[in-house]
Amino acid sequence: MRLLTISLYRHKKPFKLSFQSAHMLRAHSESVLVRLHFDNAVVGYGESAPRPYVTGENLSTVTRLVEDCFAPLLLGRDFDSLEHVEGSLQDLENACLRNKIHHYQSALGSIDIALLDALGKLHQVPVGNLIGPDTGREVPLSISVPFLPVKRIKALFPQFCHYYKFQYVKVLVGNDMGANEERVALIRSLFGEETDLRIEANGKWHFEEAVSNLSRLKPYRISAVEQPLDKENVVGLRRLRRQTAVPIIADESVCSLSDARTLLESEACDMFNIKISKCGGLLRSKRIVDFALSQNVPCQLGSHVGETEILTAAAKHFLMTVTNLLCFEGLSHLLFQNLQGEPQAREMGEINRGALGSGWGLGVSPERFLNQDCSSPVELRTSRTI
Repeated sequence: MRLLTISLYRHKKPFKLSFQSAHMLRAHSESVLVRLHFDNAVVGYGESAPRPYVTGENLSTVTRLVEDCFAPLLLGRDFDSLEHVEGSLQDLENACLRNKIHHYQSALGSIDIALLDALGKLHQVPVGNLIGPDTGREVPLSISVPFLPVKRIKALFPQFCHYYKFQYVKVLVGNDMGANEERVALIRSLFGEETDLRIEANGKWHFEEAVSNLSRLKPYRISAVEQPLDKENVVGLRRLRRQTAVPIIADESVCSLSDARTLLESEACDMFNIKISKCGGLLRSKRIVDFALSQNVPCQLGSHVGETEILTAAAKHFLMTVTNLLCFEGLSHLLFQNLQGEPQAREMGEINRGALGSGWGLGVSPERFLNQDCSSPVELRTSRTI
């Protein structure tokens, strides 16, 4: 099948519940959606959820990179096998490196997902079948608790737990040590002693601040801390891990296989948080988890706030192929829903094969929200003779 058209959409849809992290308050989604149309009428969908503080990308840079660099290399090409997809993705990455473009992971990931979606439809197989054998595992769900007032957390707790059961909970923390302790203590009391409770600092602490916070929060049985220091501070992460003995999860620090190797060689972390968009797509994310498995390092599968069903579906296919995955933080879609009485919500403790639904490729049909919740598309077409 030959690629004829690339369409780029900006997805911006308001949340029902704003999400406050250490970086910013998010009240709506921010993604670039990709639609690939082939000469056999197959359509593949991809998504980039760029975060400047993670990969250095934003909506504009992703759009420009696909327009100026990726499209000329992709349009008119044939994509009939996984080898064609892998070769093309490598060509895109090589072009970025030649042109000294260092911030491309999320843009590349959107093309990876869209090509695999199309290839799955061509061969009538789910995307997961293209990236690895199904492990048959049920992967526990995890939820991230944003910066919300204590009263708001107490009010939302019964609604979430009516539909979902969580073995893993992550609490976002900030620079106010007293407020951090209050929130962690509340979450521990609400979810109980059996729940795995982690904290996330989003790289906002300096070293001594991290030591003080971890010391104060240890009595609440935190199992790990995610990205306590700046993503570039590998030396500090190693020192903090040794001094506090609290396991460290790398998030912003690990966006590539090279990052993963550096972190483990430096003994700077105990676990990776994989996010499909920041890690360059499904195939490159799989390289990272396979490397982690070879080093006996566990992973968790995260998501950026506000991802649409495209990235959510990609993540669900991905997790079915991974044996060293502890949990899945893929509940971003809840930000678009009214939990109270929401008909599609259902009790769920883990993700399994049944959660993927039916259909080839990703198994999603996003045309509805492409028309309703997106800007007018940028259309890129081949000029090659077919």
